[in-house]
Amino acid sequence: MATVESPATITSRQAIGPSKRGRIAFAVAGLIWAIPMLVIAALVIHDPQRHTVTLGSYHPSAENWWARRNLYIGPSGMNYLPHFAILYSPFHFLPFSLSEILWRLCMAGTIFGGLWLLTRELFGMEFETPFLWATILTLPLSLAALRNGNANAIFSGVTLLAIVATLRRQWWLAVAWMTLATALKPLGIVLILLASIYYGPVARRLPLAILGLALFPFLFASPEYVLAQYREAWNNLQACAGVREHRFADFNGILRTFGMPLSAGESTVLRLLSGGLTALAWLWGAKRFDPALRGLWLYALAAGYLMLFNPMTEENSYVILAPALGAWGACFLAKDELGARPLGWGLAFMTLGMCLLPNILRPLYGNHFALFWHPFMTILFLGVLVCFAWQMGSQRLQPRFARTL
Repeated sequence: MATVESPATITSRQAIGPSKRGRIAFAVAGLIWAIPMLVIAALVIHDPQRHTVTLGSYHPSAENWWARRNLYIGPSGMNYLPHFAILYSPFHFLPFSLSEILWRLCMAGTIFGGLWLLTRELFGMEFETPFLWATILTLPLSLAALRNGNANAIFSGVTLLAIVATLRRQWWLAVAWMTLATALKPLGIVLILLASIYYGPVARRLPLAILGLALFPFLFASPEYVLAQYREAWNNLQACAGVREHRFADFNGILRTFGMPLSAGESTVLRLLSGGLTALAWLWGAKRFDPALRGLWLYALAAGYLMLFNPMTEENSYVILAPALGAWGACFLAKDELGARPLGWGLAFMTLGMCLLPNILRPLYGNHFALFWHPFMTILFLGVLVCFAWQMGSQRLQPRFARTL
């Protein structure tokens, strides 16, 4: 069992500041983030209309909002709430190349900042090496979404910031980040609902957050137009739930690969049952983990549920899961007290396989391999965490995280 450092020891270590090794680790992590983003920025400058999803959905949605036109054309168009059209508007009105670069930098910045704050919260002044590990495990699965300008990336960063605020018990800030995530993508409701069934301060603030979320679009358009777009958004979400094409990497992607697709009704029942099971798993694990790992458990379950049961999960969507893989991998690899370093290496190989195997096997399977492999790896990831939670509860391990001191 690990010993807990005294406050005097912690204060002395913090006064000394980061070690040379720690500074090098942080610098390397910064370069790992900076170099790909500089390459992406150069590619955008060279040809801003190539490899971007903004032209087909985000820019038209902002333009349609201010022209008071319908935002929705079905699952092939914008699949977010009307709020997204408003939030994306500052980028829409910039010169196109500049907006594309700033949009991607904003997305990368939220993930980078969220990981940095999370590792500082978990490891205190010894955060640099865990931050490097988290970066190595997070960035590869994030690059495709960052290159294409997919909103899943900024959604991922915002939910990560919500977890940081939750760990800090900054409840209003946590609820604000969760609400913003929902405004960016309706999927954010999963994190809000899961958090509210355990954290009382979140549940008490939830009604006001939902009210603010509902009223937000009315600040920018007439009630008639906003209500019409709410109706269209609901119809669009129902249409998305019924999509059955074999091009999505959710749980149905596994079943479709083996010729066992579910009907729309069966898929809905599966999502509801899995949502209940996820809530029970969250409550079960919350009682076994200390406050720090409890937040990471919530994050992994929310991200895992979205990957497996959002009917329109794409390969790029796994940028949402990437920081959860990175954070847990960093914890396993950086803390000897957990006794789970082999699990950390397992997560590292899992992430590497998710990044490389779909590309290596594309000549044989086209894009279909990732539709099976990514959700299967998500199930394996959650299974690893369940086994670890069982061990934590049975052995009463007490890892030395900064947040628990």
